[in-house]
This record gives sequence, structure tokens and C-alpha cells, in this order.
Amino acid sequence: MNIEPWMIGTAIAVLVLLWALFTYNRFISLKNSIEESFKHIDIALAQRFDSLTRIAETIAAYTKHEKEVHTEVTKLRSQFDNQNENEKVKTSNELSRLVSGLQVQVENYPELKANENYLHLQKSINELEERLAASRRTFNARVAKFNTMLQQFPTNLFKFFMKLEKRELLHIDNSKKQD
Repeated sequence: MNIEPWMIGTAIAVLVLLWALFTYNRFISLKNSIEESFKHIDIALAQRFDSLTRIAETIAAYTKHEKEVHTEVTKLRSQFDNQNENEKVKTSNELSRLVSGLQVQVENYPELKANENYLHLQKSINELEERLAASRRTFNARVAKFNTMLQQFPTNLFKFFMKLEKRELLHIDNSKKQD
């Protein structure tokens, strides 16, 4: 069998086209999976805001300082709904800092720690935090895979054609790393 040069060229062109289609579809798949995993975080954060608002109200009944925390949580909650994905990530990180502050403040009030409403809310928040942590891990894994593909050659050429940008990872506050 005699292989003609045009056959080799056609085979190479078909392989390149198949690779391009596969890569394009992979980017679309990753982009959609990131958006889907962020929606899970979005839902968990909304539940977290609601629970934190209730717990901040409970704590505020015990002390004036926590009223400032309540105000800050309420402010972040009102901003959250109108933010884009990267802004929501930053707001989530700020809220994590506030949660740490609330937990430290509670230790100063033994009578609050025994309050039935507080205990129920704390249990709810702990469950939400676990779900949120799992959702964050999924989100970060997908974003890392997406960002890696976006930076590697030759798949990085697609970022120009598809107008793709590097995504923001959720991060852990430095104070939590030390705890």
C-alpha cells in the first residue's frame, strides 16, 4: 500500500481537529462543573448566613460587642446576593474570619454556651461548615484542574479563543492554619 503525502496531511489535520474538539469540550465541561460546584457553595453560604445571623442575634443578647459582629454579618449577607463568583469567594473568606471571632467570643460567656438555642444553632453551623468544607474542596479541585489546563501548552491557546480567565481559589485564613 502506497501512502500519499496528502493522506498523511489529512490524517494529521483530522487528529489536530479531534484534539481541538476534545480540548474545547473539556474546557466547557470543567467550566460547567466549576459553576455547578460553586452553586453548592452558594447554597451552603446562604444557609450559613442565615444561621450566623440567628446565632449573632442570640449572642448579641449577651453583650454589646457581638452586635458589631451581627451588623457585619448582615452587611456581608446583603452584599453577597449581588456579587459575582470571585467577589463571593472573597466575601466567604471574610465570613470565615468572622466565624472564628464569634467562636472566640463565646468562650467568654459560659452561660451562653449552655443556652439551648445557642447549642442548637452551633450544631447547625457545625453541620453547615462540614458541608461547606466538602463543597469547597470540590470547587478548589475543579478550579485547580481548570487553571492547570489554562496554563499548560498547547491547551492554553484556547483561553484566547474561548475568552477564558484563571479562576480564584477559595482559601483558608492564616489564623485557621495555626489553630
